[in-house]
Amino acid sequence: MDPRRRTGLSTLPLTTASPGNLVLRGRIAGVEEIDEYWFAAFALAWEAFQERSIPVGAVLVDGAGVIVRRGRNRMSGTAAPAGQIAGSRIAHAEINALAQLPPGVHDNHVLYTTFEPCFLCTMALRFSHVGTVRFAAPDAMWYGVEQLPQINHHVARRWTRRDGPLGGWWQEFSLLLMHISAIERDALGTSQAQPATADLAHSLAGAPADRLRQASLPEAVDELRPQLDRARPSA
Repeated sequence: MDPRRRTGLSTLPLTTASPGNLVLRGRIAGVEEIDEYWFAAFALAWEAFQERSIPVGAVLVDGAGVIVRRGRNRMSGTAAPAGQIAGSRIAHAEINALAQLPPGVHDNHVLYTTFEPCFLCTMALRFSHVGTVRFAAPDAMWYGVEQLPQINHHVARRWTRRDGPLGGWWQEFSLLLMHISAIERDALGTSQAQPATADLAHSLAGAPADRLRQASLPEAVDELRPQLDRARPSA
């Protein structure tokens, strides 16, 4: 288990999905099943990757288990839904998911995001009064951010609980997309991808990744699964 893993939070109830809808239930043949919240976040991350924005997606789930807000990174985008940001370095997935959340106390809300929130998004969560954030993959740049509540009691009050990383295949998939994106943006530096995953990212960056961008998320996962399975330490 990842030494940074923080658990102990109950699982929210799932909203109803059609028994035959594999996308909503997060099932792709041969890959670990994830719940609909994680799958929705990864679908948004894939949209960001297709756009050549940073591949991060996020969904906000209320206490009844309903997805109430969605956001993805739109740094390279030229348009965004009303109330969201595009074409900016602060057009982060979490910011876009939280931007239209009305003021109030949202302790029973959970934000699912495919990559560990940065300092900007961490503080956005705190000021949005969201109770919990769950992230799929770690970001070494933000090691220690969970210690910020120790600064003073004002920061600690309404601090958003952090739960992650997710572990398993989808964590490594998130890291693979982030590593490909970093190579293409010449922005490597803090990647947590395993060496074999990093090598795979180098082989895919550029034209092969552009071809993948034409596929749907299930199609891309189906193509990448054998390669990523070989790259993963547990494979």
